[in-house]
Parts: sequence; structure tokens; C-alpha cells
Amino acid sequence: MNNSFDSTYIIRKERFDEFLADIEGLALTAYTVPAFTALELYLLIDMNRDIAVRVVWKPETTVKEIKGLDAKWFLEEY
Repeated sequence: MNNSFDSTYIIRKERFDEFLADIEGLALTAYTVPAFTALELYLLIDMNRDIAVRVVWKPETTVKEIKGLDAKWFLEEY
């Protein structure tokens, strides 16, 4: 875990399984984060339709791979 880092994504609840499939192979783990634990998440999230997911990346995952995922989930899908 010392050689990894994490990212937080806000995604639609109904797309959670699809998101997990997209990060498979790139991440060590992913887990939901209660939005009320962080003010910035609480202000960004629609509690009725969205969830916050923290992704812990594998050390060998490249920035290019993460940017590809970001492009899909931030620019195309969400």
C-alpha cells in the first residue's frame, strides 16, 4: 500500500457494477465512501442517485490508464 495512491469518483448508483468492471485489473480495491464524512463530497453528491467510490490503484497502473478511465467516467458517461 505504500506504493499506491487513491482517487475518489462520484458515480450513479445504478452504474456501480459497470464502474467496478472498468477498474478491474487497474485497482487493488474500491469501496464506497459515506458522503457525510467529507464536506466536499457532501456538497457534490446527490444522495438519492449518486455514490462516492474510493479507488486504490495498483502501483503498476499508469497515469495514462487512469486518464483513460477518467475520460470515460467524467466526460462520456456521467
